[in-house]
This record gives sequence, C-alpha cells and structure tokens, in this order.
Amino acid sequence: MTLQGQEIIRTTSKTLPNQPGVYQMEDDKGNILYIGKAKNLSNRVKNYLSINNLTRRIQRMVSLTSSMNFYVTNTELEAIILECNLIKKYKPRFNILLRDDKSFPYIFISSEHDFPRIEKHRGAQYKKGRYYGPFASPDAVNRTINTLQRIFLLRSCTDKEVASGQKLCFNYYLKRCSGPCGGKITKEDYAKLIESADDFLSSGNSEKIQKKFEDQMYFASKNKNFELAASLRDRLKALKHIAQNNSIKIKDIKDADIFAIDTREGKTCIYGSFFRNNTSYGGKAFFPDHDQLADKIEIMIGFLNIFYAEKKIPRVIITNTDIDKTNSFMILGKNFENTKIVNPKKGPKKNLLKFAEKNSRINLDLKLNKLKSFDNFINEIKKIFQIKKDINKIEAFDNSHTFGKYPVGVMIAYNNNGFLKSNYRKFNIKFNLEDNKNKVDDYYMMKEMLIRRFGNSKFKNEIDLPDLLLIDGGRGQYNSAKKAIEDLQINIPIIAMAKGLDRDSGREILIHDKYTHRLNHNNLLLHFLQNIRDEVHRFAITTHRSKRYKMSIKSVFDDLKGIGPERKKILKKHFGSVEQLKLASLKELKEIKSIPENILKRIYEYFHSV
Repeated sequence: MTLQGQEIIRTTSKTLPNQPGVYQMEDDKGNILYIGKAKNLSNRVKNYLSINNLTRRIQRMVSLTSSMNFYVTNTELEAIILECNLIKKYKPRFNILLRDDKSFPYIFISSEHDFPRIEKHRGAQYKKGRYYGPFASPDAVNRTINTLQRIFLLRSCTDKEVASGQKLCFNYYLKRCSGPCGGKITKEDYAKLIESADDFLSSGNSEKIQKKFEDQMYFASKNKNFELAASLRDRLKALKHIAQNNSIKIKDIKDADIFAIDTREGKTCIYGSFFRNNTSYGGKAFFPDHDQLADKIEIMIGFLNIFYAEKKIPRVIITNTDIDKTNSFMILGKNFENTKIVNPKKGPKKNLLKFAEKNSRINLDLKLNKLKSFDNFINEIKKIFQIKKDINKIEAFDNSHTFGKYPVGVMIAYNNNGFLKSNYRKFNIKFNLEDNKNKVDDYYMMKEMLIRRFGNSKFKNEIDLPDLLLIDGGRGQYNSAKKAIEDLQINIPIIAMAKGLDRDSGREILIHDKYTHRLNHNNLLLHFLQNIRDEVHRFAITTHRSKRYKMSIKSVFDDLKGIGPERKKILKKHFGSVEQLKLASLKELKEIKSIPENILKRIYEYFHSV
C-alpha cells in the first residue's frame, strides 16, 4: 500500500509546476488526509518519495494516499494563508489542527480623531492608528485598558458624546478620564496624554513617565493644589504597579513568544506566553488536534505554521523543542526567515520557559481530568437509559418568549472539550403565536427548531451530527421532540430535563423513552447536565432580550419617516434605551449632530404630543 501511495505521488510530482502553492492528499474514499503548502510544489511533493526519511506518521499518510490535488498561488505568503484556511475548513486527520484560533485582541488608538479613545480591537487592522499586542485574552487586554485609563486619563466614551462636548461622562468624576466629552481638555493637551501612552506601550519603559508624574505631583503639592497632587499620586501608583508586575528585562527578548509543549495519553497542550516591548501580554493554553503518531517537533511546527499564518511573528520564539528551520522536510514557512527559534538550556530565558512548561503540564492535567469526567458522565447516562450508541457530542435546545411575543429558539453544543461556541445557533420562530389567540405553543417552537436544524438534506449525512439531544422540558416537550426527529427519519437519543416539585433546582426529572430518573441533588452527573441546561437557558434569554429590544425600537419608529436602520442605531447608542429616548428633551436630542435637526424635532414631537 505504501508503494501504491508513493507511485501516485511520483506520478503527480512530475505534473506539478515549480511555483508556490498548496497540495492536498486524499484516500480512496475522497477524504482529505493532509493539506500542505510549498514554495516550490514539485520539489516539495518529491520529498515524500524518500520513505526512509519520513516519520512513522507521514509514512502512514503516504500509504493511505490514493490521489492528490493542488492549488497554485502567486506567492508563498498566499500559500500559507490558503493552507491555513483549507485546514480550518476540512480538518484533515494528518494535519495539526488548532481549534481555538480566534484572532487575538489588540489595543487600538486611532490617529484620525482629535480625541482618540483607547479600545480593544479584533480582526483585520484596517483602521488608521496604532495597534499594540497581541494580548493572550480579552481579560488581559481589558485589564490593561482599565489601568491605562487610570494612568493616562484617556477616554472610553463614544465619538458622539465627545462631538457634543457638553456632557461629562461618569469616568471624569472617577478621575479616569480627562473630560474631552465635556470640553475639559484641549486637543493639544490630550495629544500629550496619547503620546505618553504610546511611549509606554511602544517601549515598555515607564521610568521617564514616572519621573514626569513625580515632578508634576510635587509642583501641584507645592502650590497647594492637593486634589491634583492626589490624582497624580494615584496615577503614579498605578503606573508603578503595572511596571513592576508586567515588565521584564532580558537580553534579546524585547519582543518574544514562548511556547512549551507537553504530550500525554495522546493529548497535547502548548502553553504560550507573549512579550512585547519588555512587557508581558499574558499567556494562553492551546490544545491542538493531531494524529496519534505525531511527535512533539511535528506538532510544534504544525502549530506555529497555523498560529502565525495571519499574525506578525516576533524576532524571537522560545520553545522546549529543538526545531531546525533548515530541515528539508518538516519546514516552517518563509514568514519565519527573520525569526530566531531557540531552546535555551539555562539562564533567564530558560526560567521563562520553565514557567511556560509548568503551565503546560497543569493545563494538560486539567484537560485530561475533564476528558475522563466527560467519559464517566456519558457512561453513566448510557447505563441509566440503556443507550448503546456512542455519545461524543451533545446538542441542547431551548426557547424563550414574552407571553407569546418575540419568540426565539436556540441551540448549543457540548463535547469533551466543553461548550462549542462556534456551533451555537439562533432560530427566529416563524410561526406567529399572536395569530393563535396568544396561545403560547412551546411544543410547536421545539418542533420548528428541530426541523430547521435537521430537516435540510445536507445535514442528514453530516458527520458532525450530535449523538444526544438535551431538551429543557417535561414529557410533553420530549414527545414533541421525539416525533419531530422520527418524522425526519433521524435516530438520535433524546433526554428531557424537567423541573421537579416546586420547580426547585436539584429536583429535576430526566426523561428518555419509557424511562424516568431522578438523580440525587449532589450527584455530579446532575450538576453536569444542569450546567448544559443553564447555558442553553442563558443563551435563550439573552437572545430573546436582544430581539425584544430590537423589535421595540422598530415599533417605536414605524410611524416616523426618515428613521432608518443607521439612525435607529445612533439613537440606541446615544440614549441606551427607548425609555431614555422618550424622556429626552429637545436640547438633548439636538446633541446628536449626525441626524438632521428637523428629524430630531419630529422625534421629540412624536413622544410629547398630547
């Protein structure tokens, strides 16, 4: 079989151009085994012919190869990005897969505003301004922004509030904003605050700024301006705190990323720590999926290629694996050519690596325990309800409405990795409950959700269908769901979770076919199912509230000409709620400069006419 795979690769390599691109290997059923990039497609694919130089994992992949496809690109960078996108889409079994690959958050300060705000930014960096990051998590960036607001008094209020220049935000009174929204600071003085913040974020050196604050504090104190002196003292204290806790001074790693890998029981954790301008931007654990035969170096190289496909790479990457960038087979992309990859054996860099290794071990322990707990819960469910089918993925459904109005349904997904946020779905219920004499038909809502989820023929052969459905409701809701699934000729076990007596949490009843079961209130399986039920209930409530608010905005302006979606959005953002808009004076309405005055007057008259 290996010879057959090699012969297919040999034949294909003769037809490939000497250009950059992406290639993919497929088995005899058309399933994609592997997707790779190349600076030179022909030369790259020929490497698979030297079978003795391949790892066991790659030898196995070659043996299963029955056909190959390729895509030619203009540059190697295009190939890197295409490879990353195709891997995300098809999830080939022999690639290293990174599930949590959301874009990392950055701090952004605009260069196009007289009084730029400091804000969190994700995604493409298309706006003009300065970006600082990446930060390991939204929490890390939020904490940093909050601290920087206290230190440099940069605004967080909206552009509309600043444009009006008449109403001070609450942060001004908390001494966390310099007051551009109320005209308390000039454009020139605010620019100096921005310059100081940029100097701190760009260089990581706070000593110059600390000295400036100290001088200003002593000068204010000398002139008996004790309120200003106290404010400067608090800002100086916050600056010293962030400098002491986040800064690091090690030769050659002003900008560096540190990755430590730990592999056990077929699972892998890579813990990353991120440093920019001698400042820690936090750390994060990643759990890449990979073939069981993959070794640590293969996993790390695959991870780095995907992780940095669309990110700026620092000058230094520290890892606990020995990666040779010149290795002829396991190769990093051209985007790594200016990056030094090191595995230190001693010194300060090794100490940083030890910290990452410790976090990698701890996070992998937690992951393995979580996986074992999931398996234990699933085995208990199968035993209680006599379910023979394997259960790897659970989908839970719930709905919400206000006396039949604004009905919505939601679906969430859960597997051994936890909640799958990318699989969450919302359903705007199309059935008009008001036409049914205001009768709240929860059974119909559940039926519609299930039909729309599973009724499409594309889903029936989908390999990622759930193995168990969890329904929030009693026997009637269970029967409705079961009939909908049976009508669709889909065989998925269903468990309904009904509130017990007095609807007390902890006295729930579980229903499946002819079985009903009540777990002890301190049973861990009950807590596991409650956690899933509570999450789908939370998602249903927040989705319903959002729809109700949008519909209330829509109904208010149905009779008003000149109020389209954009102006509704502006009014919502400015006043926060319809109730506040109703109470607004004409003067307050006129603070919105982006809406014509005649329209604002019409809105005022609409709400204040007798």
